[in-house]
Amino acid sequence: MPTFVTGDGAELSYFERGPRGALAILFLHGWQGAGAVWLPIVERLAARYRTIALDIRGFGASNAAPGPFRVETFADDVSALVAALDLDPMVVVGHSMGAAIAQRFAIDRPDAVEGLVLVAPVPASGVPFSPKIDAMFRATAGNPENANAWLSALTYSEPTPEARTIMRAAAAATPGDVALESFDSWTHVDFADEAATIETPTLVLAPAADRPMTPEFTRERVADVIPESRLVVVEEAGHYLPLERPDRVAELIDGFVAAL
Repeated sequence: MPTFVTGDGAELSYFERGPRGALAILFLHGWQGAGAVWLPIVERLAARYRTIALDIRGFGASNAAPGPFRVETFADDVSALVAALDLDPMVVVGHSMGAAIAQRFAIDRPDAVEGLVLVAPVPASGVPFSPKIDAMFRATAGNPENANAWLSALTYSEPTPEARTIMRAAAAATPGDVALESFDSWTHVDFADEAATIETPTLVLAPAADRPMTPEFTRERVADVIPESRLVVVEEAGHYLPLERPDRVAELIDGFVAAL
């Protein structure tokens, strides 16, 4: 995989598909994920768009990079990638934690973002998990058995063998300290007031079966906060929407981008 160097000298990995002269779409994965979770979407869009999927600092093939492993640092890394690949302007697509990073980046660099797609997003106000759920998430860090049990609850139906392999490999590649530090960051982010100033056209995708981040939660904490946003509830889908419903997600992204 190709790499680029961030402002603080970290070397991060990404993959790229599609024509260089086309509009760029940057994909940001979620917690304990990797750029590979976007492969089914990229396969459906790369004929028309320049698609780039980043392995966020500490995750995937970027798992040897030093910290800090925080939403703000991840957004700065996106700025470095934009400069390295000349991606301005572009559409940014973020899943879960990646959606929080996308919002932070859109606030910091509104000039670089032509559109936002937030998939099963972490809100800019964080996620107030109960102590029991918080402990469950923490117990997955660096523990493949616990991580695999958690991943099995993130889809509406039984995932395909390919999807299961991608999810498990991404989680297994995430060091425990990276998982814990980044978890503390995205659960406690607090920039909703700034998110309310985002003027970028935004598509919010809420999986109907996501728990505890239900469509109602997503509408209240994300779609109702960003003025230029539209919420679409995707039926028969859990939190790992990009792997579970790639045809539908690609269709929605394609339609959104075409209308910009």
